[in-house]
Amino acid sequence: MMGHDPAAGAGTGTPADPQPFAEPSTVRIAPVRFRELWQVRNLQRRSFRRGLAYSISTLLLLRLLPNVRFLVARHGDRVLGCAIGDRSGGQSRVINLAVDPDARRRGLGEQLLRALETALPQGDMILMVQQENTGARHLYEKAGYHSVGVGRNYYGRGQDGIWMRKQRTRGGGERVYV
Repeated sequence: MMGHDPAAGAGTGTPADPQPFAEPSTVRIAPVRFRELWQVRNLQRRSFRRGLAYSISTLLLLRLLPNVRFLVARHGDRVLGCAIGDRSGGQSRVINLAVDPDARRRGLGEQLLRALETALPQGDMILMVQQENTGARHLYEKAGYHSVGVGRNYYGRGQDGIWMRKQRTRGGGERVYV
């Protein structure tokens, strides 16, 4: 599903590492390594309610697709967040953004989103966010995204999604239409 948001409903997993969260300055954002996919799957389970968390097979497929950018935020060997996006129909899109529940509200979601936008530099950015997820919606609005539509029952019966878009410009301020 597109645009999984950081607080779409916590899973039931346990923390991978009970150590306190590191300061954002000690977190490195880089492409995911194959050996980190299980950590990302656990992160998904902790971040999203059942049915929305990506499986290991979905994560592996996303890692292998050439047009997908799959980034993680890591502190040492621990994965604290992920951002997945691609290019589709002349636009770039956020497919998934997740931050470990224990590491939220410290700027990681913003760092991951910025890094993903940099990795996908062409076209406007689009995403889908759960209507009820005010924290994620605020993050996206702060980053320049605006609501452009509603996906009825996108996240399940009675759980609408909000389409959001960030218009980006090229060089001298000209609008990019792709």
